Amino acid sequence: MTCSNLKHHVKEKMAASRQARRLYTCLSRFSCALFVFASLAVGKESFSRQVSMHYNPGCNITECQSSPSNDNNTHNNLVHVLARGSRDSIHYVWSTIGAPTVLMVHTTSKESELIVDWEKLLTNGDNSGAITFEPSNEVDFSMAVMFNKIWEYEDLHDKSELPEDDTEMFEPYDLSQMRWGDFNLTMNTTGLTGNFTGATTQSDMESLFQNGSISFRIHAFKTDDRSADLPHLQYTSNQTQFDFTIDSVEPRGNMSRYAMELMLLTEDKHLDLKKMKSIDDEYTPGVFELFELTMTHRDQTDSYVQWKPVCYTKSTRSMAVATPTKTYKLKDLDTTSIPADTIARAYFTNLDRLQRKALNVSFGLTGDGSYVASNFTSWTASVGYGEPPSERLSLLIIIVISTGLGIPVVIIMFGGLFICCRQKDGDKGKKEIMDEYPTVNGGETDAIN
Repeated sequence: MTCSNLKHHVKEKMAASRQARRLYTCLSRFSCALFVFASLAVGKESFSRQVSMHYNPGCNITECQSSPSNDNNTHNNLVHVLARGSRDSIHYVWSTIGAPTVLMVHTTSKESELIVDWEKLLTNGDNSGAITFEPSNEVDFSMAVMFNKIWEYEDLHDKSELPEDDTEMFEPYDLSQMRWGDFNLTMNTTGLTGNFTGATTQSDMESLFQNGSISFRIHAFKTDDRSADLPHLQYTSNQTQFDFTIDSVEPRGNMSRYAMELMLLTEDKHLDLKKMKSIDDEYTPGVFELFELTMTHRDQTDSYVQWKPVCYTKSTRSMAVATPTKTYKLKDLDTTSIPADTIARAYFTNLDRLQRKALNVSFGLTGDGSYVASNFTSWTASVGYGEPPSERLSLLIIIVISTGLGIPVVIIMFGGLFICCRQKDGDKGKKEIMDEYPTVNGGETDAIN
């Protein structure tokens, strides 16, 4: 090999090395850009509120003190969760008075206050107007969710279908006839949690609660994130969340299943039940659906109830103890069906002008052994103000998908460009080599005839 050929070969190697480094640099920059883009795509501005929790605020009579207040040995629990923003306030009022209820009131004032007339609230028969918010002209929106009845039915054919006829079920547990424990004993004002735990006072069913209970564990939040426990619902500082649990209540059938009736009151004109589908089950394995009950006015969502169609048959939640739930159609609700003495009646003075709906959610699916297999059922849902948080792919999933699809495309593009450059350099090198050799016969080569 001549000296000039060696120099040319070295030049080719150096050029290839430079192209390889450029390709590596481009791929690295692309990966960094992809990561930044994915971060921006899923990131959102964090919003927080000043959130506090108070038990029986303003209580000035013995009936709302810590000791049981009547012959049923029940406590008159009322919990005020106050979420203050820079320009507004959201009030969540949870109570077991009358029947378990959460009242949500949004005001356009950051200084609005809950006012409770305790004597009027605890007056049997008519407590209308016992709950107000001041200043009243700053009240922007309000709604209430009441938990009315627990249905129990015998599912002998394992269809996991709630009977349409009430006569085909056992007598329901009326949650307005419960003996509720003292919420104050379980309230955590730092973690913003607490438990309402009760047992029935219906005379022919009290023995079924000898070792069991029905409970609502409530949560409030200061920031946006996901719950640590399954089903890992998203939460925001605009909402409250609850875990409803039936624990060790003695079933009345050999294949008993349960369902719960929820009642909804809202000032909005449109109340819609939606089933949202997702391609991702990262946070709740095996569950690709999300239910939303939205209350809208003039195309703007004012509030919602949100849940995933799954419940759990053990207190320690995992995929192994998950079983589906069923959600049934909304039904119209007559004012006479609304439980007496609830905080909903205490706040809404004219029920006739409200949208009133009810729906049932049943727990369990064919083949899971029914409630009797574990004597435990727990279900989670949230109630919030504004648009419900939407399910979205996590940053990790977006990066994995983007990398899996993007990197091969980039490699093909740069690989093709690299090959083209090599071929071009090769052709140029061949020409230089040919130019270095003397021409045949002292001149240009003749064509072969």
